[in-house]
Amino acid sequence: MVRPFSVFSVVLLVITLLGTACGPVGDDDDEPTQTPVVVTATPSGGGGGDATATAPEAEPTATTPAAATVPVNPPSTEPTATIPTSAAPANGSAEVDALYFAFDGQQGIGGTSRVQISIEENDVGDLRVGFFESEVGGSGTQWQTSGWMAVITASLLLGINPAEFEFSFDVAGRTDGPSAGGLLTVAVLSVLLGDQIDPTVTMTGTINPDGTIGPVGGIPHKIVGAAAVGKTKVLVPAGQRFDYDYTLQQSVDLVQVGQQNGVEVVLVPDIYTAYTHLTNGGELPVVESVGTASMPPDAFNKYRAGTTDWFARYQEERANFLALPVEVQEYRADLILFADDLASEADSLLVEGQVARAFQLMWEAAALVKVGTQAAELDNLYLTQGIDPMITRVESSSASQTRLFALVQKLEAQTPRTATDTIALIDAAAYLSAAQGLIFQANQAIDDLQFTDYTEDDILTAIYTSAFNYALADFYIEVSDDVMSIGVGFGTTPAPDGDTLVALADLFRRGADSNIAFFDSVIIAPFAQENGYSEEIAQLIVMESDDTYLTAIAAQYGAISLIQQMSKPEAQAIMQLGASLLAFNQSALLNAEYYSLDARVDEFGTVVEYGRQTALAEMLDLANDRAETWLSSVANDDPVSSLYYYDNARLERQGDAFQQLDALGDFWHSAVLAEVLAIFQISANGS
Repeated sequence: MVRPFSVFSVVLLVITLLGTACGPVGDDDDEPTQTPVVVTATPSGGGGGDATATAPEAEPTATTPAAATVPVNPPSTEPTATIPTSAAPANGSAEVDALYFAFDGQQGIGGTSRVQISIEENDVGDLRVGFFESEVGGSGTQWQTSGWMAVITASLLLGINPAEFEFSFDVAGRTDGPSAGGLLTVAVLSVLLGDQIDPTVTMTGTINPDGTIGPVGGIPHKIVGAAAVGKTKVLVPAGQRFDYDYTLQQSVDLVQVGQQNGVEVVLVPDIYTAYTHLTNGGELPVVESVGTASMPPDAFNKYRAGTTDWFARYQEERANFLALPVEVQEYRADLILFADDLASEADSLLVEGQVARAFQLMWEAAALVKVGTQAAELDNLYLTQGIDPMITRVESSSASQTRLFALVQKLEAQTPRTATDTIALIDAAAYLSAAQGLIFQANQAIDDLQFTDYTEDDILTAIYTSAFNYALADFYIEVSDDVMSIGVGFGTTPAPDGDTLVALADLFRRGADSNIAFFDSVIIAPFAQENGYSEEIAQLIVMESDDTYLTAIAAQYGAISLIQQMSKPEAQAIMQLGASLLAFNQSALLNAEYYSLDARVDEFGTVVEYGRQTALAEMLDLANDRAETWLSSVANDDPVSSLYYYDNARLERQGDAFQQLDALGDFWHSAVLAEVLAIFQISANGS
């Protein structure tokens, strides 16, 4: 996932501290006023070990309205345009047999559903993807995500504009879930490139943003189902040679399961390998290396100077904290110590020349100290003057909106000289869209204080939540400014035209919408049903627990608001593309966490391990390789932003489960930014 947001890893710590209604006056045994949400994903019936979600019993509290942020399904506001093409796509159709898996409580059942993929030229000028079925409810919302991701991945890989085509997926039977993502992506690519699908081969596995294949469940049963219809080869995700057999209730060797059923099981790491097997030797266009990407000296020096500036800010904020009464400090000490650890690590990394990671950690350290200081100041107000001055204090923080608009105007005034400059502005726009989303949440929390049924604890929770969001929004605004200053001034390829920006923004927005719809279906809907919530309330509760979900949605709505404040079409397209890329990456990471990796979380909703830990290690290796490949393809254009995320990911992957997930998101984001830069190069070359 984009990781300007890894500081969110301490949100739950902050809320836990705040939930005791100002620690200085609370009883040591008080429980947080916000109910922690624990969300897990386990394989169940449907298309390919597709996940269902469970959550512990939790009572809704009066704090729920304070968590209201933004609507969950943003409307489409932008037109489509043209993505430059590097291929000559064809019309036609292909048929594949998607694998499914179901569990009846006693045994696992696998089978296949025939899917016909058709592609025709489209004169409407808008991206159109249709799903047809022979049974009522034959293809669920979850499974449709596979179709959308197939179209998006294929379009990016070939550099085509999908709005020029109409894609349809016709399902004969029943299936659901995203486990056909890899298979459908190959099918779409085969039609566009004119290759034939081998009818004796099929596949299971999700498709990730960088084209790697993600793990799924129920594979032993799918292999049996594939053999029953005459398949002789089944492709499964690399790193997943062993999977759980629900009938035997134990993990089994998939290669052996295949041998026992007369099927060759092949582990595939990415869409390139899968394509070769499924098309009986066909090959996808290869990403060509033009050299080794490295951080330009000027960018290196800018990151180093930026880290030093953030260290000064960290020291200033820490001095403000130490100036507060000692009895107030002790209730926020853990947060400050956490920030101290980040600053110390950043300092060590700076000495080692790891400037990207040092910059990231140092601004996070400054942000956390600021959050801790603001919380302690509010504690002090509560102790000495009561609630009303606290509300007045937080309301004064609404100046964040003014600062945000000022930076939006600065971004709009930029005229990118190169494609690399454009990528930097896109990255800066992502921070701004997230900041706007946080401000929306902060404003809503304060506005909701008018509810007369709020208890004192409810009011305090709203006050502290609002203060936190305003503070973090301020830091995102400042980091966005840094991103513009550091990332602009590199590369040689001319900046892309507005049509290319608009088309890419629309493509990634739809990808994010599809991913979020999947998450809502797999996690939100079951959680709401189990606890008697409306889905809207369930969404808000899970946003409190999972910052990735919050960020994906907030970024989209933040962009809609900010675009209305802009007048230059190119700047509007940059803002939309930045937000869409962020939402796409975050939502893909969200689904990988809960579906592919089977996240295990503690009572505060923090990921502590993954049910498929081996798969995570393999995904990190593959994502690392794909990011390196894409970086090498644009090395001659100084891909500063992509290198920033790549360098962060290399070090994050050495950490705990949460940091490893951060690393996966950073690798993906690095690869996708480099892929977008490659599309900009195609646009400039007119090919």
